[in-house]
Amino acid sequence: EKAEDIRHTQWGKELYKMRGQTIERVFADAKEKHGMRYTNLRGLRKVGHYLTLLFACMNLKKLALWKKRRGTFPPTVPALHSFFLKIFFAFNKKPLLGCIT
Repeated sequence: EKAEDIRHTQWGKELYKMRGQTIERVFADAKEKHGMRYTNLRGLRKVGHYLTLLFACMNLKKLALWKKRRGTFPPTVPALHSFFLKIFFAFNKKPLLGCIT
């Protein structure tokens, strides 16, 4: 009841108008850009794993865009390179040919 009362205040009405641009936009992007319109022939567990990874990636993208707009985006090429190498070698015990170690 308290939430409903807040929603009917002037501040609540202004905030509620922004919902379509912020919260619902994320789900619309997942549906249109990332194939979440249908989940045919996948189990609940696989869909859950996919959604976890998908929304984590979407959050990282959003964070990178915010940092880029604010000018606080650090030079990341060496950091990302070593990060991806650690992830790669964690899942694959032997390196691929031509991979930098």
